[in-house]
Amino acid sequence: MRLARYIFDEAFRPFVFFTAALTAIVWLSQSLRYVNVIVDQGQSAGIFLYLIVLMLPSLMIFVLPAALLFATFYALFRLQSDSELIVVAAAGRSRFSVAAPLLVLALLVALMHLAVNLYLMPLGQRTLKDRMFEIRGDLITNILREGQFTTPSDGLTVFVRERTGAASARGILVHDNRDPAAATTYMAEAGEITDSEAGPRFLLVNGNVQRIEGPGRIATLQFDRYVIDLAPFQKGERADQRGTQERYLGELLNPPDAADLPEKKIKSYIADAHERLSSPLYSFVFVLIPAAAILAAGSARRSIAWRIGLAAFIALMIRMAGLGVRGVVGGNTDLWPLLYLTPVIGIAGAAIWLSGWTWRRQAGLPPPEPETAAT
Repeated sequence: MRLARYIFDEAFRPFVFFTAALTAIVWLSQSLRYVNVIVDQGQSAGIFLYLIVLMLPSLMIFVLPAALLFATFYALFRLQSDSELIVVAAAGRSRFSVAAPLLVLALLVALMHLAVNLYLMPLGQRTLKDRMFEIRGDLITNILREGQFTTPSDGLTVFVRERTGAASARGILVHDNRDPAAATTYMAEAGEITDSEAGPRFLLVNGNVQRIEGPGRIATLQFDRYVIDLAPFQKGERADQRGTQERYLGELLNPPDAADLPEKKIKSYIADAHERLSSPLYSFVFVLIPAAAILAAGSARRSIAWRIGLAAFIALMIRMAGLGVRGVVGGNTDLWPLLYLTPVIGIAGAAIWLSGWTWRRQAGLPPPEPETAAT
């Protein structure tokens, strides 16, 4: 029991470190795409932090397996380098007794991975999308920025000299350049953004409209009141149009909008549902393969680097095979059992490797000459 706890601790600490490090790296690179949105939409730093926190669960589905693989390699390599595995073997402990606490860690990671796949990722992604829709649709914040030229949407530029209320301002200039051949400029003493059943409206008071009507021709119209329809400038996908990552498991297997979806999309949802359920199994693959590679080396240090490279390559190939199977199942959902079979084959093969079974032993042939320890 003490040995198992010691080996578990030796793997758990680097797992926490690698999880934090990989999360920080991936998180930083992915969060940069929201900087422009926050700056352009005039949002606060608190909103930016809130958005990137919502993005975090979708990153964990990649970070957790990678961190587990690196932690397992690190822990076993350190134990082997310090000759602790030799002592454990001399005490009569089997390879599986060394791998058992690592499998416990793999089980914990698999459960975390499953929780992220089934609940945390769709929750975070749909909340993120809803918030982004609200930010992009907040025309009052986007347009009424005192003393600034703003571009709340492509083709629309707005300047207000002074903001006089929650949705009103004075000294307004609006330039509509969606059609460069018929660009229109509105100037008004005051204005207010209002809501209507047809969408938001910008009510301008006491101003003029200048519109290009041809080469060298500009038409000017004075007005007391003028209404600009802002609905065409509202951007962003509707919040109720859920993407794959935003759907819970039940919504993937039985889409509530199935009648409006093409058959190809429904098949893709079914494949994604089984991918979410099967992908946590790779946690056991990423523990057993490093364990088999390093523990099979015994006291020989000369081949450790080669074995680690081989194990990493095999683990990567198994995962890539799983992704390939995901693409096949997306075209033929009857093949969904292959998504579970792929990691199970990897687990079985790694377990056989870890057990020390070889075709020589099966055939009753003498084992090859053992490797000698490097001097």
